Amino acid sequence: MEDYRHILLRDVIRIDRVVNASRLEIDRQYAFEGESHDFWEFQYAALGSAYVYTKNDFYELKQGQITFFRPGKFHVLYGNGRRPAELWVFSFRCASPLMEKFDGLLMAASDECRQLMERIVEETHRSFEVTPRPADGRILRRKPSAAFGCEQLIKNRLEELMLLLFRSGSCGALSAEREAILPHREPAGPAEEMRACLLAHTHSSLSLAQLAQACRLSVTYAKKLYREEYGISPMADFRRMKLREAKKVLRATDLPVREVASLFDFKNVCYFSNFFKAHTGMTPTQYRKAQSSGGPAAP
Repeated sequence: MEDYRHILLRDVIRIDRVVNASRLEIDRQYAFEGESHDFWEFQYAALGSAYVYTKNDFYELKQGQITFFRPGKFHVLYGNGRRPAELWVFSFRCASPLMEKFDGLLMAASDECRQLMERIVEETHRSFEVTPRPADGRILRRKPSAAFGCEQLIKNRLEELMLLLFRSGSCGALSAEREAILPHREPAGPAEEMRACLLAHTHSSLSLAQLAQACRLSVTYAKKLYREEYGISPMADFRRMKLREAKKVLRATDLPVREVASLFDFKNVCYFSNFFKAHTGMTPTQYRKAQSSGGPAAP
């Protein structure tokens, strides 16, 4: 009998746990409050487009594109203000170093990748009940009627998809028009921790008392420490952060001004417009027109 040598197959990407693989239909005014989690996630715009907001960036996810969120990366998703969209959301755990290639990428999906994603979504739909916002965090629940081997098919297809995307020549860096994504690092001290907390909540409300509590400081000490470090009070800086991010949205989208105000949790559109004009010298509408016509930038 011939003595043949065996080849031990190498796994370069191994996905051992799946959190989600399903369709997400969003209307034109959809706004998700934002999240970060301890697993990888990517979203594919199957139909229409949506806007993505992170701590360091704001961009439109256009039809046919994929965007990636590494573990721990905060992100917000909302409608484009014009028409509904359908996204496919894939969340999973993968410890492979190759995944680092996808951090901060916005890329086009080939027809082959799109077909594979569709097969994954369909197999997941046949095999699991999908709960978009479960109270216990468990999005997928096994169906008693699931076909034999369904979970292994999902795992294998996800791994195949990531390998195809890794090889893909269409895989490219973010558009040059977008700001560079800053590398993640832990805050060096309590003042930086407070600032990071404020940046993470520009889409919502956060009081000085809540900020101090989150950073385990007294209100008085938090205010004093922040001013010493940045030369401005925490809440004044928070409003300045909201204004800066609102400018990005006004420049990059045609969302109605009331929707932009709502995104950053301003009380109402009149309050937002007055606040915007007090700090820039023009209303949000005037600012958008000036930017689109190549006029001088507001302060």
